[in-house]
Order: sequence, then C-alpha cells, then structure tokens
Amino acid sequence: MAEYLSTEELLAQLARQKVTSDPHIQKKIKKLNIKINKKAIFWSFVVLAILHTLLIAIPLIMPNRGINILGTTNVLAVPNNQELDEELNTKIVVIKKFKLQDLEVGDNILIYGRYGTDIYWIEEVVEIRDSINELETTFDGFISNTTSIDDVDFIYIKDASFFGTIYYVSSNLRGFLVMASVQGLILSIIYGFYIKENKK
Repeated sequence: MAEYLSTEELLAQLARQKVTSDPHIQKKIKKLNIKINKKAIFWSFVVLAILHTLLIAIPLIMPNRGINILGTTNVLAVPNNQELDEELNTKIVVIKKFKLQDLEVGDNILIYGRYGTDIYWIEEVVEIRDSINELETTFDGFISNTTSIDDVDFIYIKDASFFGTIYYVSSNLRGFLVMASVQGLILSIIYGFYIKENKK
C-alpha cells in the first residue's frame, strides 16, 4: 500500500523545491561557495608560507646551516673549471655532509680556505688513500694536491637551482627578513583585494 504525505509534509516539500529552483537563491549559494573556496585556498597558501618560513629559518638557528636536519644545504664555492690567474668567480652549490664511505674517485668535494682565501673550493678526487688518511685531489685537472681527509668539509652534489639560490640568500638574517616580509606583503594584498568582505 502506497504511503501518502500529510498536508504539512507536502507544503514543506513544495517550499524546499521553490527554494532550490529559485534562480536568485541558487546564485547566492554559488557566490557563497566561491567565497568559501577562495578562503580555503588562501588559508592553504598561508599555511604553506608559514612552513616555508620555518624551513628557511633552520639554517639561522641550527649549526652547520641545518645540514644535519635537511641532509643537504647550499653554500658559495669556487668552481673547479676556471683559471687561477683570473678573477675568482663563485657560485651557489648544493652539498651534503662528508662521509668517507660515500666518496668515490671522480667525485667533487669542498675544501675551505685554499690559497689563503676564506671561501670553499670545489676539487675533484683523483685517488683515495684512506689507510694514511689522505686524498689526492685536483682543482683544475692539472695541478694535484695531497689533502688530509680531515680537511674535507662536504661532498658536492650539483649547482643550485633558482629556488636553491633564493634559499641560500634567505639563510642569513637580512635575507630571511626580506623573504618573510615579501611573503607577508603578498598575502596581505591578496587578502585585502580578494578575501576581505567589502564594507557597505
């Protein structure tokens, strides 16, 4: 036997149908959904910005530029493809912590303070003599250096990308403050123009 709706139930159902079929109400619902979505996306970006700020703050507060936590970091170094009689050019490179078991002939390593400087130098490993705690390395492929294993600081991985360069610049206090300020300014502008409700 079929179930029949009472008069009150029929009226309630008709009212619901009227609300959902009214184009003005549907338009308002769509606008509300768009506003909710905009806010959700905006706050997702805020969370990402905070996480990014914490990430670039690690080298400021941790020793060894955060290499023990992140596994890699970026430093400024003299590449081994230039002549020594020319003006020294440096570049930002990605490095990892030095471990002898990870080292092979042909790898590039970083040594600090070559030729009386106060900067890292990239040299290629020619021979490993771990029994006497020494490496044979070369800077330019012609001149060979005998290097103590204890003097090796890092293992070279690759040249830094654009984002790696930004990360390196942000790893000092001034760069960190600039980066955090730029992120805050961008988020404030987005909030002011697209998220905040306009006051009538």
